[in-house]
Amino acid sequence: MKVEKQEQILKCMSEVLNQNGFKAETMKAENVPMILHAEPPKQGKAQMDVTVECCFIPMPLPGGEDNGMLQFFVTLFQNAPKENFGHLRAACAYCNNFSAIGYFGLFDHAGQVFLKHNTLIDCSKDLQSIVTFFADNMSMVMSTVNRFIDGMASVGFSGVTLDAAVEQELFPKL
Repeated sequence: MKVEKQEQILKCMSEVLNQNGFKAETMKAENVPMILHAEPPKQGKAQMDVTVECCFIPMPLPGGEDNGMLQFFVTLFQNAPKENFGHLRAACAYCNNFSAIGYFGLFDHAGQVFLKHNTLIDCSKDLQSIVTFFADNMSMVMSTVNRFIDGMASVGFSGVTLDAAVEQELFPKL
């Protein structure tokens, strides 16, 4: 997909998100793909500040310039205490069994819990169809964040074990 098309899509999506309660902007640095940085309203009962970053991954794909790989990277929170990392890893693995979209993980060095989701964009479609597909993916990503953020925050900051979080119905039961 041409870089100009990628940037057009990200800028348009930034406008859409700003119209829907997000604080969104595109950022561009030399020799780096454009990034859409978005901050939705606080999430979950825990009222966590979440950030969403989206960019097109620069890689060749089947279908040539008609396709682009879009990555969503959502930071649920950072600075979780190290003593809770074991419980957080278990919570991420557990939630991945229930997540219909994306993958939860933990960056140890920052105590950061994230959700990552990749999707293929068909750029042979018109801009409105592409932005609608992008917005639908964003809605599903945010729904996943909302479903799990309170449990993740309890495990990450309160030291609640995975079993206790499931028992408290902060996560779904198997």
